Amino acid sequence: MVYIWAPTGPDTIEARLFFTQSHSVIEDPATGSACANLGGWFLANGQQDLRRRIRQGSAIQRPSILELMVGESGTILVSGAVREVGRGMFTI
Repeated sequence: MVYIWAPTGPDTIEARLFFTQSHSVIEDPATGSACANLGGWFLANGQQDLRRRIRQGSAIQRPSILELMVGESGTILVSGAVREVGRGMFTI
C-alpha cells in the first residue's frame, strides 16, 4: 500500500491510496484507516488540536471527503458521510 497526501490549503489535504490486487494496482476512493494514521503522523510531529478536510477519490471519479480531527489529548477522530454501494453476508 502507498498513501500519498499533500496540503492544498491551510486546512485541506488531497490524498490517494494505492494497493495491489492480483497483478493490478487499485486506488481506494476513501480510506478512513489511512486518514487515522495521518492523524498519528501529525501527533508524532508535535501537531495536535487540529482539523483537516481530506479529499480523496477525485482522480477515479469517486470524490470523497473525510474529516480528520486530532485533539489536544492525542485523540484521533475520522468522520465522513457514507453511501452504501453493496451489502452481503458471510457464513463461517
